[in-house]
Amino acid sequence: MTQITICTAVVVDDQAPVTIHELAQCCEQQIEWVMTLVEHGVLPALRQSAPPEGWVFASAAVARARQVARLQRDFEVNLDAAALMADLMQEVRDLRLQLRGF
Repeated sequence: MTQITICTAVVVDDQAPVTIHELAQCCEQQIEWVMTLVEHGVLPALRQSAPPEGWVFASAAVARARQVARLQRDFEVNLDAAALMADLMQEVRDLRLQLRGF
């Protein structure tokens, strides 16, 4: 029996913004989920226009949104808990970088 593994990759440019549709697709979520992240302050939008279809995000938002989605899925927690976990994980990464500088 042959086993096939399919992997997907998204090339993200630090300088190129992503639309709300692209962000939702990268996270395998609905646009409404992304809108909820913005409304709760979990994810900042670079540009918020009247219809959400015009919203634009920094490319770094893709990694944060994917992380929040994974935390919600893996630990079955609500959005607030997943956002807090993501913030704490980022804080640990930042502190480790500071320690390496000493």
